[in-house]
Amino acid sequence: MISRQSIDAVINAAAIDEVVGDYIALKKRGANLLGRCPFHDEKSPSFTVSPAKGIYKCFGCGKAGNSVSFLMEHDHLSFTDAIRRLALKYQIVIEEDNAQTSDEYNEQQKVRDSLLVALEFAKNYFKTQLKTEEGLVAGENYFRERGYTQQTIEEFELGYSPQGWESLVNEATKNQFNLDYFVNAGLIKKNEERGTYFDMFRQRVIFPIHDLTGKVIAFGGRQLVKDDKSPKYLNSPETEVYHKSNVLYGIYQSKKGIKALNNCFLVEGYTDVITLHQAGVKNVVASSGTSLTEGQIKLIKRFTENVTVLYDGDSAGIKASLRGIDLLLAQGLNVRTVSFPEGEDPDSYCKQLGAEAFTLFLKEKSRDFILFKIELLLTGLENDPIRKTEVVKNLMQSISVIPDALKRAAYARECSKLVDMDEKLLLSEINKIRRKNGEGNMPSHFDEEIKDLLQTNLPEPKVYEAGEEQELELVRLLIQNGNEKFTDEATVADFIFKELQEDEALKISNVLYDRIINEVKQHIEENLSFDEHFFTNHMDGDIRNLAADVLSDVDKYELSPFWLAGGKVIPTQKENYIRNLQSVFLFLKLSKVNRLIKNNLEEFAKASHADEIEHCQAYNIQLITVRNAIAGIMGTSYNVL
Repeated sequence: MISRQSIDAVINAAAIDEVVGDYIALKKRGANLLGRCPFHDEKSPSFTVSPAKGIYKCFGCGKAGNSVSFLMEHDHLSFTDAIRRLALKYQIVIEEDNAQTSDEYNEQQKVRDSLLVALEFAKNYFKTQLKTEEGLVAGENYFRERGYTQQTIEEFELGYSPQGWESLVNEATKNQFNLDYFVNAGLIKKNEERGTYFDMFRQRVIFPIHDLTGKVIAFGGRQLVKDDKSPKYLNSPETEVYHKSNVLYGIYQSKKGIKALNNCFLVEGYTDVITLHQAGVKNVVASSGTSLTEGQIKLIKRFTENVTVLYDGDSAGIKASLRGIDLLLAQGLNVRTVSFPEGEDPDSYCKQLGAEAFTLFLKEKSRDFILFKIELLLTGLENDPIRKTEVVKNLMQSISVIPDALKRAAYARECSKLVDMDEKLLLSEINKIRRKNGEGNMPSHFDEEIKDLLQTNLPEPKVYEAGEEQELELVRLLIQNGNEKFTDEATVADFIFKELQEDEALKISNVLYDRIINEVKQHIEENLSFDEHFFTNHMDGDIRNLAADVLSDVDKYELSPFWLAGGKVIPTQKENYIRNLQSVFLFLKLSKVNRLIKNNLEEFAKASHADEIEHCQAYNIQLITVRNAIAGIMGTSYNVL
């Protein structure tokens, strides 16, 4: 198990903006950073990162935590694995204690770990094979012919798999690996009849596929010797760590460029990405030969709203790819296109023009997708009104999926000029398509943002027992203001512990809140200091998440309307935390008194002897007197039962 000292060192080094920034684009918003939440679909960013507090909070789905929590949630890691990942990122040496760690992993995590181990080993093996005699002649020569520099080969971790049937099998066996790991990763295959193993990638140049953090999760292998029995490109199968519909080739190498330039170039293949990247186009990714998927689009959307699709110079291929563009439009992305001369693709044309001229070409030839589609589909149809009408319907179909009503209207206006049709008629066709697809049923005065809010999957509301809202407020004040002075001699934490000790009836009913209070109390009794980071970096995930939640909402908390002063809700800014704390305890006491009144009335209803009835009546008068006194201090006559 990792030592506490190592855990603290990692957490202190792991800047939340850097960790989250590896996964989504963040923009400055006051003292915080804002981006689109990676945990749920949203069109308006609500994912907030606070570098000063080291926490994140999504105000759409409610997810909150620190750097460790983020990796655990996003990459489905255990706490230990998240710490190890961050230690690797920040080059911190991990110290272990003598405890065993095997119990920390569930079966699914073990499967993921074994896959990643096999993939990492294979990647390193393929890289070393590129330097062997066979690899130099076949593999490296292929890359050099394509113009790749040594720096590019290393950056994309390109490799070579030799022609032998059992090269990787033998290497894994020699290093005492369980071959089942490699079978599960799609690297080798087992002959069940003979009980033997053989390599899947043979005599191929290897293109490792990385996830957002740089881990290799799959491979693509290109055939070097023509063999009709095997495909030109061989790709890893889907596994626990590789789902091709959610992966883009080159995203790890290009994510910084995409964020910096606020645009993503989308191409088809591995070599397109590598060639353009070497030419200085650092914001390019590929769908790796698969049809564009919603998962891939959402991955792009984490870093930018602007996509430029680079088409090969093949009009038939372009027309076949148009449906994928509609998926981009439906996700609210701004789509532009660049097409190349007949017979050229991004890879070949970049080499033909050279880096500088190619970059200029991309800039000059970039066109809005809808306008590009109009020109593409209408070419040669000037004297064919029937086919022209069909094309216009096709165009309206693309426009109809755009979620922004103003963008739809703008495109309809521009199209009306280019196709020489009435703008109102085109808008009517767009709305007809949207109604048919179930997207046009909202009243016309509802804009798209309101519609989005109405359709958002909000987190389930918490169900509180009587007084639990105030218990949460108590813990919030302990986390936010525990070290603040309540009096000259005592802090807020001191006051909380004193009140709870003096009035045993105020025992905290929520298990998590009670645990937090007792742990802080013990911490202070041992003369140890604590601050916000004590909670946000806590070993207990529930405590970390609760702390991130309340610290993210520091300016949003409102006291219950029961806590009134002169008819106005007591404000909850930091300067009023003393009044807040007093209000919390008063309300807790009021709720306890009302419970006693309720219990006493139940006893009174069951009483049969005169002395029992008299006792209940006298006790009820005492309780009501206490309740009215507390309510008078609070400025409310509300009865909490």
